[in-house]
Amino acid sequence: MNNIFVNFLNLLDPELAHKFAIYAISSGMLKNKALPKIPIQLGNLNFQHPLGLAAGFDKSAECFSGAFKLGFSNVEIGTVTFAPQAGNTKPRIFRLREYGALINRCGFNNDGMEAVINRLKKKIPSKKGVLGINIGPNRNSKNPIKDFNVLSSRLSGYCDYLTINISSPNTPGLRDFHNKKLLIDVIDSCIDGKKFKKDNPVFLKISPDILTNELEDVIEICFLKKIDALIISNTSVKRDKKIHHKLMNEEGGLSGKPLFLQSSKLLEKAKIISQGKINLIGLGGIDTAEHAYAKILLGASLIQIYTSFIYKGPGVLEQILTNLHKFIVRDGFKSLSEAVGVLDFKEAMKINNIKI
Repeated sequence: MNNIFVNFLNLLDPELAHKFAIYAISSGMLKNKALPKIPIQLGNLNFQHPLGLAAGFDKSAECFSGAFKLGFSNVEIGTVTFAPQAGNTKPRIFRLREYGALINRCGFNNDGMEAVINRLKKKIPSKKGVLGINIGPNRNSKNPIKDFNVLSSRLSGYCDYLTINISSPNTPGLRDFHNKKLLIDVIDSCIDGKKFKKDNPVFLKISPDILTNELEDVIEICFLKKIDALIISNTSVKRDKKIHHKLMNEEGGLSGKPLFLQSSKLLEKAKIISQGKINLIGLGGIDTAEHAYAKILLGASLIQIYTSFIYKGPGVLEQILTNLHKFIVRDGFKSLSEAVGVLDFKEAMKINNIKI
């Protein structure tokens, strides 16, 4: 049933397919087999296994309960903005199917903070995993930093962690918040906003396109402001020269398999710069268990997927987790945490037979 449905969705317009997928997941139409438990702890949060659903799929808290039932240990909803917004002009999602990639320029289309809160109030009692909310400013906001403050204040009571999104390429000026001073202002605004929910962790999602000196600044600020984890990374505006596709020059963020090496190199840089002292979450191009394991060996305690879930459906969870468990046992690790960050980039790629 799952494979037939996923194949059907991939024949449709991407946005229509997404609406069908949201309905199917929220209604419980799609099922999954029992998945192996590979427990991992990050800060004060406990995860049944490291595989989560990245922000961008459930933008407005419509299907997170169903996603947990499919087996995701973590679902990150959003990006949620203060006011509802339609996003950028359609078409804005483009499939590069033969490369396992997508280009999107959606622009934070979502139903807005209040609609999300109303849905969360109804569904939170039934959630069976760790729920994150990814937040960002409205495109036309006159005071984006205040947006972060209000979003943090209103939403922190309905989730297990908040993610500050400064890295989407589809909201003009958003990536400017990688700037040291601006980033401090954003984080201070969010921390002040969640003052009534102080134990809620705050994660930061960064761009794969930042330079090494910018990454150094980001990590310095993460230590200074006690950010709980870095999510590495969002989509890229760069284009792999190996991609030869009529859509490759569409404006927007590239996700999927072509992003794997770029995001993984940034992940290793973050591990080295932070001396392994900051929690890392690996995202970008994870299509197989080998990709997932490589991210973990490079320093990620958790991993998230998006594009591979679009193309492969619920079956990708079983494929990744079953084999990931086998790899951990094969290599003599007693727990997932023992495998985190033990190899460098070349070693992690070699052990997983990934070409670089």
